[in-house]
Amino acid sequence: MLTDEVKKYDSYVIYGAQVIAVGAREAIAHLTGKQPASFAVGKPAGKTWFPTGNPEEIDGIPVVSIDTVSTDTFIVLGITELIQQEVIPSLDEHGYKNYYPLTQHEEHLLMSEYYKSVGLFPMVSGAEEEIDETCEADADNASAEKMNHKFSQNIDFAMYEVRNDKDKPLSYHPKLYPYEIPIQAGAAIAEKSIADVKDNTGINISQKNRMYCEMSAVYWIWKNINHAWIGIEHYRRHLLVKPEMLTDDIDAIMPLPYICYPHEMAQFLRFSSQEVLDALLRALKALHPDEFDDYKKILYGKYQYTYDLVCARKAVFDDYCRWFFEITEYMEENYAAEVPELVETRAFSYVAEVLTNLYFMYHQKDLRIRHVEKGIYT
Repeated sequence: MLTDEVKKYDSYVIYGAQVIAVGAREAIAHLTGKQPASFAVGKPAGKTWFPTGNPEEIDGIPVVSIDTVSTDTFIVLGITELIQQEVIPSLDEHGYKNYYPLTQHEEHLLMSEYYKSVGLFPMVSGAEEEIDETCEADADNASAEKMNHKFSQNIDFAMYEVRNDKDKPLSYHPKLYPYEIPIQAGAAIAEKSIADVKDNTGINISQKNRMYCEMSAVYWIWKNINHAWIGIEHYRRHLLVKPEMLTDDIDAIMPLPYICYPHEMAQFLRFSSQEVLDALLRALKALHPDEFDDYKKILYGKYQYTYDLVCARKAVFDDYCRWFFEITEYMEENYAAEVPELVETRAFSYVAEVLTNLYFMYHQKDLRIRHVEKGIYT
C-alpha cells in the first residue's frame, strides 16, 4: 500500500498538481500525518509545460519543476496511467529511480480508505474486497456469465456503454458482461455504425451529439428505455457495478469523487470559459432560485464526481435527466446568441460533468448513494 511506502521516508514529493495529485496528498497526509515537500510537474520532450494550468501552490505546498527535485527523492506519481506512460521514461532518463506509480486501482484503494476514515462517500458493502475488472476479465468468463445470468433473472438492470464512431482505439478493452449494452452516441451524424443500439431512433437529440457528447445517448436512454436500474459508462471508462450490488437499501451508485483545488469551478475553467460558467450560473439561479445558494456551495466546493458515470434506480435516473436537460435546454434557448460556444463547441459536455456532480452531491442526504471503483482503459 502506498501509505506504507511513504512512511519509510523522511520526505516525499508528489508528481502532478491536478485532481489525482491533490486527492493523493489529502489522503496520504491524513492517513500518515506526513505532508509532501512539494508537488512537481515536468516538461516531456517536444511538449509545452504539462499538465497545463498548474497552480503555484496547493494549500501552501509549492508546485515546482521536477528538475529542482533531487533524484534520490521518493516520488509519488499522482497522474493518470496514460500520462505515466510519457513521464516514466523521462524520469528514468534523468536518473529518477525512486518513484511509485499510483495506478488507478491503487488510487481507488487510497481514496476509499481516506473517505472511510473521515466518514464520507461510503462504498457499496463488500466493494472493498472486489478485485479490479482487468483481473476479472482474465478469469473464467463462462463462470462470470453464469453468475450474471443468475442475478439478471432477479434484477432488471442495464449498464449502457456509450461509444462514438470517432473514438480512438484502445490497447485493452474488457469483455462486456451480459448486462452491459453498447450504445452509439451521435449515430445521426456518424460516418459508420459501431453498435446495434443507437441514439437516433425514437425521441432523441442525436444531431446535437457534437454539443452534448455522451449525453445525447443519456437523453435517448431516458426517453426510450425502461429498466428498474440504469447505468451509464463509456467505452474507455467503466463503472464497476455488479448486479448483486443493486440492493433495496441503495438508490444510486457513483465513482468516488475527485478532490479539486481550490474548488470544482477552477477545474471546470481549465476546459471551458468564464462565459459558459456565467451562463450556467444564470440558468441555475433562474430555474432553481431556492436551491441556488446551496448549489453554489457545491460548485465552489472541492468534491467532484467526474465522467458522468452513473448507476441509479429508474425513478432517480429520470429525475436526474429531467433536471439536467431542463437546465441545458434553458441555456441553449436563452444564452446561445451571446455565448455561441454553447452550440458551436462541446461546451455542454463540460457542463454535463458539473451538473451530474451537482445533482448527486445535492442529494447526498435524501438519496442513499454508494460508491464503487471505476475502470479507465487506454
